Amino acid sequence: MTVSTIGLNNVTFGYLKNIVIENLSFTIEQGQFAAITGENGAAKTTAMRLLLGLLKPWKGSRLWPKNLNTSYVPQQIASIEQDFPSTVFEFIVSGSWKSKKWYERVSKADIEKAEALVNKFDLQNVVHLPIGKLSGGQKQKACVARAFMSNPEILLLDEPTAGMDEKMRNIFYETLKSMCPKVTIVIITHHINEVKPYIDQIIHLERRQESCLN
Repeated sequence: MTVSTIGLNNVTFGYLKNIVIENLSFTIEQGQFAAITGENGAAKTTAMRLLLGLLKPWKGSRLWPKNLNTSYVPQQIASIEQDFPSTVFEFIVSGSWKSKKWYERVSKADIEKAEALVNKFDLQNVVHLPIGKLSGGQKQKACVARAFMSNPEILLLDEPTAGMDEKMRNIFYETLKSMCPKVTIVIITHHINEVKPYIDQIIHLERRQESCLN
């Protein structure tokens, strides 16, 4: 276990009186590429939100070292309106603001990093288009590229391949894998067989029948 190991320890959680996660334990080591998988209704997003600390477990604990620079791209983040007033490049560069003070401007290094991410995520042909004009898969890639602008130590992505075809998904997984071990990456995906060649760990969740706490 490293200083940047994250995970859940014997966590139980639910909504109202219905348990959706029970006695869930896992750890993800620094620099690993991990996937949370399972059928619809298996509480994958809930597990990620528990890991992030956005939800409080009913029982159990969260392993999360202090002061980790974290980026989170939630579900539906790429549902950007067509008239959103930003080009793809401006949108990606804006990810650098997270790590700046309010009075700091975008630097030459920020521009160069954004250009490298545009190339990394194969967005060269759309970089000057309005972000709202992109396809769903292209928007997802732009959102993930933007998340990398703040130099995260941990990146969590909730179904980032929504809107991508199989070829685009495999290129995307390969791109994420190339970012490790500098970044710990956790994704939620339904495409278990596709992602297997790229990841270090699968956290598979089963859908529970409705149950109640006594």
